[in-house]
Amino acid sequence: MANRPTPMMISLRPRGGAKAFVAALALAVFAAAPALAAGASPAPATFGLTAVGSLGAIHLRGAPGRVLHGAVSVRNLSRHPVTVILQRAAIANASNGNANFLTTGVSGPGLWLSLSAGRVRVAPHSSRQVAYTVSIPLGITGASHYAGIVALDAADLRTPAIRRRSKSTGVTIYRISRQALPITIRLPGPLTRGLSLQSVKLSVASSGASLVLGLLPGGTELTEAATVNLRVLRGAQTIFKSATGLGQLFPGGALSYRIAWPGTPTPGTYRVVGTIRPVGSAVIYIDQTVGYTVAKASLLKSETPPGPVIHVPGSGMPGWVWIVLSVAFGLLIALLLAVWKLSRRLRAAPA
Repeated sequence: MANRPTPMMISLRPRGGAKAFVAALALAVFAAAPALAAGASPAPATFGLTAVGSLGAIHLRGAPGRVLHGAVSVRNLSRHPVTVILQRAAIANASNGNANFLTTGVSGPGLWLSLSAGRVRVAPHSSRQVAYTVSIPLGITGASHYAGIVALDAADLRTPAIRRRSKSTGVTIYRISRQALPITIRLPGPLTRGLSLQSVKLSVASSGASLVLGLLPGGTELTEAATVNLRVLRGAQTIFKSATGLGQLFPGGALSYRIAWPGTPTPGTYRVVGTIRPVGSAVIYIDQTVGYTVAKASLLKSETPPGPVIHVPGSGMPGWVWIVLSVAFGLLIALLLAVWKLSRRLRAAPA
């Protein structure tokens, strides 16, 4: 009769150190889970802002001296009442190449806009409409003008995202989520686009060194997008390449577009070559020299002193989570190693 294999049962009842491994591993995983969830998923929006009669941005047609009318809808997306603050805004060019909605010091077409209510309370899963008017001044020129409506949850102004206090100072950080609707006011006249390069500089700030392109959008209509491809050389050596994109560029508003410098530059002269290709207007060719002096290097060093990092919930995981996960991983490896050794001893034992 042939020998049949002897069934072997391994009882994984952890004793002593193995129990400690399992308990510590469970504690580490459960401790890390809430932080992982908080870092991965920001708080959901409590309301939505939409234009009545439109699926996206607001487009109006008029003429100097006319008054235009419309409405926006504020919908409560939560299960509790929300109070939403509505503000008129001017639109400027942000340094990252996108729209910047300015609700303080409003000027230009932002002043043409009036809202029937600056604050509305909306019941759960219901909506409210807020009317607006746009009064176009007499004698205004230009084919297109831009403004905006900005909305925010009033509760964001009352609940701090994080509060840090010391003996001498207190720091309170609020995370305020804004929703905005751009308004395009189209007047009679030809539509043209333009973009010009005013300057190229190497600048330093607390965030590090960067190339700064001084840009000036022109024409009578916004430039919808532009690609920026640059190469920075020192002598014949390429220091770095950059391929980025600009968003909507509104005519008449200058902007300083920053491109982060990888690492820290060394004093000397650099050559910047490349192109800016705006949609609907001529390509801009770049071939300029920028300098990085010893004084700028000293300034950069003084602008970036070491300091504590304040974690804002939802912007990433805090450092202790990585420590806990590292410990958990080490415990898991040790537990698996202990089980493997136990299995080998049981297999080697005489039947």
